[in-house]
Amino acid sequence: MIVKSKERSRVHSPGNGRALSPIFYFNMSSTLEKLLKEKKFGEVANLLYRDRQQMVKKLIHCLEDSDEETQRGILNVLGRYGFDHPEDVYGYTGTIMKVLDDNPGLKSEGACALGNLVFNFRDKSQEVLPLLQTMMLDDDPFVRQDAAYAIGNIGFNFPDLVEDQLPPLVKMLDSGSEDEQEAGAHALGKIGVNSPELIKDQFPKLVKVLRHAKETSCGGVVFAFGALGFNYPDMVREHMPILINYLKSSDATVVKNAIMAIGIIGMNSPDLIEDAIPCLQELAASKDKEIGLNAMVAMTRIKK
Repeated sequence: MIVKSKERSRVHSPGNGRALSPIFYFNMSSTLEKLLKEKKFGEVANLLYRDRQQMVKKLIHCLEDSDEETQRGILNVLGRYGFDHPEDVYGYTGTIMKVLDDNPGLKSEGACALGNLVFNFRDKSQEVLPLLQTMMLDDDPFVRQDAAYAIGNIGFNFPDLVEDQLPPLVKMLDSGSEDEQEAGAHALGKIGVNSPELIKDQFPKLVKVLRHAKETSCGGVVFAFGALGFNYPDMVREHMPILINYLKSSDATVVKNAIMAIGIIGMNSPDLIEDAIPCLQELAASKDKEIGLNAMVAMTRIKK
């Protein structure tokens, strides 16, 4: 799935349920400050899982007071962590937005972080959308692209909130920049997974982008392909070889996305995926257990 499932955040105390000591918190804070000073953001991310809620608070505090390079690193860490545990971070979206207001140079990282933090919460999505919409008009193409990805995240769960952003996303498909085309296509694809009617008229343009998109950034379009194929099989019929070809990718995530899309299409139109059966049978024996399971599930759905 494009959107990861969430589990409720809990902080576990070490050893027989005893409370964490002030010394422990001091050591953690001292370690965090040292890692931030040394710009070791990968280690900061690891530290975050040692004591999630306390470290989130510390990082937010540091975000407000650090230099731009450190702020950029913190936003990246919070964005990645917040995608898995948004309940720990989304309450700080107002603080993050204020930091972006004070430093426009952080807009790109800010868009990524906000898109990851709020997409499961309607109220917070509504709160950040005006900022993302403004970013879609930015002169910097990287800001526009990151804003598009964030809007796509929100549109996956709340398509009604982003309907007015469909025209600028569609406009990105006609851009001379492949990166901008992919960003727009990915966002439209994610919106179309649960609301295929909103993007069906753009399917020819999405297919065009899919033909040359980087495999690692086409997940939203591949899923939309599946949703459109389930609801409008005649629309995707002639383009199925493109989707089936993704089963042969060397990227495991791409293969999983393609398997799921093909399985969805096959539920309603098994004739459309007959050419995929040999690949699915081969993938069912994959050493990658998740790929193997997904392939078997896909074949079960299409009764093959």
